[in-house]
Amino acid sequence: MGYKYIISLLTKIPLVIALLIAARNYFRFSKELKVISWYVVLSGIIQFSSQYLASLKENNMYLLHIFVPASFVCLSIFYQKVFTRFIHRNLLWWILGLFVVFSIVNSICWQGIKTFNSYALSLESVLLIIYALSLFTLLLNESVRNEKRGMLSSLRWINSGILIYYTSGLLIFYFGAFLTRFSSENFQISWLFHSFIYIVQFICISIGLWKYQKK
Repeated sequence: MGYKYIISLLTKIPLVIALLIAARNYFRFSKELKVISWYVVLSGIIQFSSQYLASLKENNMYLLHIFVPASFVCLSIFYQKVFTRFIHRNLLWWILGLFVVFSIVNSICWQGIKTFNSYALSLESVLLIIYALSLFTLLLNESVRNEKRGMLSSLRWINSGILIYYTSGLLIFYFGAFLTRFSSENFQISWLFHSFIYIVQFICISIGLWKYQKK
């Protein structure tokens, strides 16, 4: 059993835990956490599909071109629902729409579906970092904390997972296309780091979903 298989298995454990919590408590969740559940399910589908294609030694990069706009849609809707009453909802919808258009154009014109779509991933990371930091700033307001009291802990954990993943992964996403052209050792280091922050993200999301379950 190689270390790649072990690491691949480890990355799926917190994801599966999040999937189980989401499946068990979906109808009890707030509208914000229901959207996060969509993100968890989407991640699960892409992760296991990617693993299956890799086992067949087939190119699975096109899944990333699907995941990037789809994940941004899920997470944007999550933040839109959290920011309701605090930010004009049309602003986030415009950002969402423009990003999806950019992602599609990028996949067609610049970085084909068989290559690493670093442009779209980098832009997605920057936008989600802004969203996550904005939410932490918003939660400093006492009136907001009182309004979100029933799910405050969940929001903090989930938002932390998103912020950690996309902040830490930004350099990998930005330089990903270049790393694949250099030595396999450099690529393996970046892959290991990405696996680690992926695990951290879904540990945080799992805790966030579980915290709401305890309410």
